[in-house]
Parts: sequence; C-alpha cells; structure tokens
Amino acid sequence: MAAFTPGHLTVSAEMFLDHPAETVWPLLCPVREYDWIAHWRCELLHSESGVNELGCVFRTDFPDHGPEVWLTSRYEPCKRLEFVRTGPDRVIHFVIGLSPEGDGTRLTWTHHVTALTEAGNDGLAGKPEAFTAQMALLERMLGHYLDTGDMLT
Repeated sequence: MAAFTPGHLTVSAEMFLDHPAETVWPLLCPVREYDWIAHWRCELLHSESGVNELGCVFRTDFPDHGPEVWLTSRYEPCKRLEFVRTGPDRVIHFVIGLSPEGDGTRLTWTHHVTALTEAGNDGLAGKPEAFTAQMALLERMLGHYLDTGDMLT
C-alpha cells in the first residue's frame, strides 16, 4: 500500500450583517437553516432541545460533498459556534465567530480542512475559491432573510 500524505488547508471569510448577534445566532442552526437556505437538507440525529446545542449531531448529503456527519463541539451563544464535520474524504473543523460591530454583527467563518483520502487532497485545490463564493452567497441569503423575513430564492 502506498503511503498517503493528508493535505490540510485553512480558509476564512468575514461578513457583516446589520443585525445584532441575538437576532443572527438562532439562525446558525441545522433546523433554522431551513428558513433561509433554499438548498439546505439535513437529518437531525441528536438534540435534546430540538435545535442546535452543544453535542447536537446531524447528517447532510450534498452532491458535491457526499454524506457527512456534523457534531456541534462548541456552543457559546452569540459569540462562537464550532462543528466537527466529517465525511469519507475530509474532516472540517468549522468555526463561526460573532462579534458586535455598531448595531450589527461581524461574523468570521473558518474551515480547517484535513484530507482523509487522495480525493480529499484533490478537493483542497479548489477549496479557497469555492469557500469564498459559498460565503458570499450565505451572506446574501442570511442578510436577505434578516432584512425581509423571506428566503432568497
């Protein structure tokens, strides 16, 4: 068997939303994302409260990533949210930091990605550009929902 060398990459993006963290925070939840992300689908596997919380576990299966299991590993309301997200080809330590800025909130989204397979290594090549595009879209969708109460389609 040939030796495998896992690649690792960290990508980060910031967004500003003209809404307080107390309004933004509840929407950063696998259940509430159905309200504002049109393509969002997940299977909630464990939650005592029925929404996101420390120890929440859910599964996604998006065509571009395949099946992944997510675990909420840090949960500091209105400040910091972390997930461990794992699938067949990669593990992501996903961090969302929230900080007040005037009447709004600055969010910093960071993915620490480690490949588990050669396919995972291959996926690292396009990750920075794909992440930037994904975060810009999420900012538009979340901002639109916060401003209007309607999902951006």
